[in-house]
Amino acid sequence: MNWRLIDTKNSNAFYNMAVDEALMKLSKVPTLRFYTWKPTAVSLGYFQSIKDIDLAFCKKNKIDVVRRITGGKAVFHDMEITYSFIIDEDKVPKSVVGSYKKISNSVLMALRNLGIDAEFNENVIKTKSPVCLNNPSWYEIIVNGKKIAAAAQTRKNKKLLQHGPILIDIDYNKLCSVFKNNKNLINKTNKKIISINQFKKNINQKQLKKELKKGFEDNFKVKFKEDVLTKEENILIKKLIKDKYKTKEWNYKK
Repeated sequence: MNWRLIDTKNSNAFYNMAVDEALMKLSKVPTLRFYTWKPTAVSLGYFQSIKDIDLAFCKKNKIDVVRRITGGKAVFHDMEITYSFIIDEDKVPKSVVGSYKKISNSVLMALRNLGIDAEFNENVIKTKSPVCLNNPSWYEIIVNGKKIAAAAQTRKNKKLLQHGPILIDIDYNKLCSVFKNNKNLINKTNKKIISINQFKKNINQKQLKKELKKGFEDNFKVKFKEDVLTKEENILIKKLIKDKYKTKEWNYKK
């Protein structure tokens, strides 16, 4: 059986998070999705305080703010491809660290196929930074010690969802400006985050998606079939946007 590949392209933050949750609940086969963010957005980790975010700056600059169902710290979504991957728990290692390594290996393979000397992070140092990309976790992907791709995960009803951004380019000033108390954050972020185009100029979204698809296919030894969201999935997506992802009760809950 072919696994699903869905490309929803440019969408707002509320739609993007609703699609991930709907696919986790309803997709009957493992599903890989690619998406981008329009307008730009900040996604908060499930347990993160909204107080980390400069909401006035985000409002003034038309930056969406949304809370994820996955943990971790906040991510500023701008010049990137985000992937999400939904799979039955029994198809990946039981441990959280093991499953991160298995799934993220697909991204690692894609970056290496693009000629980028990427590797897994195996030296986890906890920091107080609210910026996800400033906090490399186990088996997230780094280049020259700097984080180039992030990942967050959740499990429910025997399904696993992992999603994360792969940075094509970075606007360090804008990224840091979405956070409160951002003094000296730019200098720290410059030292900890890197993008594809700092190594390989003119890598575009189409090329990255092609290599990501190949990376997942080679890693899991499967084939993906391009697909679209079902009627049932679209109904649930609309409900999740209205009742959850666009509400202050969800986004401002912590």
